[in-house]
Amino acid sequence: MSRFSRVKIILLLFLGTLAVTRLFMGPLPPPGAVVLSDLDVRELAQESFQVSESTQVLIDAVGSVDEREEATGLAAYAWITEGGNMVWSMNDAKFIQEGSLASVENETLVLDPGRYTLHFASYGQLQLKSRPPFQRDQRKWNVILYSPDGRKVLRGNQDVPKKNTSHLIWDATALEGDEKRERFLEVHYPTDFTIRAIGQLSTQGEVHPLDYSRIEDAVNGRTVWQLSLENTTWAGGVQENRIFDNQLPVEPGLYQAIAVTDIRHHYDGWVGNPPFDPVGWGLRLSTSDPEAVSIFDPWRRRNPVIRMTEVGDDQRHERSFTVTNKVAVLFYALGEINRREEYDVAWLEQVHASGETVTRWRMSSEGSLHAGGARKNRKEVVLLRLEPARYTLYYESDGSHSYDQWNAGEPDYPERWGVTMFPVASEGAKMILVK
Repeated sequence: MSRFSRVKIILLLFLGTLAVTRLFMGPLPPPGAVVLSDLDVRELAQESFQVSESTQVLIDAVGSVDEREEATGLAAYAWITEGGNMVWSMNDAKFIQEGSLASVENETLVLDPGRYTLHFASYGQLQLKSRPPFQRDQRKWNVILYSPDGRKVLRGNQDVPKKNTSHLIWDATALEGDEKRERFLEVHYPTDFTIRAIGQLSTQGEVHPLDYSRIEDAVNGRTVWQLSLENTTWAGGVQENRIFDNQLPVEPGLYQAIAVTDIRHHYDGWVGNPPFDPVGWGLRLSTSDPEAVSIFDPWRRRNPVIRMTEVGDDQRHERSFTVTNKVAVLFYALGEINRREEYDVAWLEQVHASGETVTRWRMSSEGSLHAGGARKNRKEVVLLRLEPARYTLYYESDGSHSYDQWNAGEPDYPERWGVTMFPVASEGAKMILVK
């Protein structure tokens, strides 16, 4: 057999294999289509696209019904969001059910110009990690979104301006497991917070917040807003997913915003189906009046009551003071904590009337954040409301890595190495007698 004949046979075999492969794959998607395929169980697949002009599109999708006891709705399904808001979902479509399969064919939808995301989730409507019965449908799941006339009107969303109708104050979203984020905000005159919060609240029996957020008056500790069953609606996915999207009037003052998650069912670690806006898991605050609200920086807005900074090697500092009235104070501490070993740390002790001494606060790996430079540089900012009593604030360093003696990258603000105490209220210093 000649070399030319061998090449010809190899080419024919290749073309035959390609033809068989295409036969099983089905027809190619239309030009410009957005496709989600090769979907897996317990997966959140997403594909973003943009629409440059108002256009009609068609949707074909195959998912599954959740047939388990106590489950309601679809176990695996597709939906579309724009700006985090759901604009179409298989749950609301006229899907056809055949056994456990749910399918949508030639569903028509008109999309306005904007940025969109096509999602497909397959975790089920119950928060269970056991093997779900709908996994047998996995190979048939798919979604295709396309223009009926074949025009390439759906494209990647690069360089598309985001809609921004308000000023972002703080974004604590896409929270993963066992996270806690806090931010102090100062309101200078009456205004509104625009709050968008998504979390998990138990809907059975006694309401138990699992992944939640709240806003407190930093001076008196009063909760001015909290994610609750009463002020939220279903956020999509499992029934425990809840959303608050509204405004909150606030008076001038200092506020503490807090967002918390537990170890189960969170962004990038879902146990049941996620909300329609998965990346919105957490808390996002904005306002239409950016001059009314600012991030509270104690170094610019308050004068320290106690300052023990620029601490060097092998030093121990302490400062005692007496509180005569209830007062809120802010501690800002920089130190060295590496793998839960504490080397340069601050702590506060309280002396009760009985003479008993208790530790009210101590720097820790869990309560601190990276302070820049070496990973062992840690920063902790904590607000405490102190009762009338006598207190002593301490700071102790070991024999290496301290102010002007760094053995690794220095923190962003090296001159703050140590601990500083600030009043929260502008008149707070009058309530503290330093000795």
